[in-house]
Amino acid sequence: MLRLSRISRSDMGHYMCMASNGVPPAVSKRISINVHFPPVIQVPNQLVGAPLGTDVTLECYVEASPKAIIYWMRDSSK
Repeated sequence: MLRLSRISRSDMGHYMCMASNGVPPAVSKRISINVHFPPVIQVPNQLVGAPLGTDVTLECYVEASPKAIIYWMRDSSK
């Protein structure tokens, strides 16, 4: 038995349980752990400027589990 206390997203991954008693063959089983966590957003450039009539690319990196639904909205309050 392996007890993971206060599990976090850094604990996600594959774990292997192995058993051997000196009598071949040894056996093992793989267990996958997924941890659900809210979205974390990283924005490399919060201020983007460009000349009128040119193209602009906005970047937003999102980590979440399960996978987040990502969409853009314009803040019309300003």
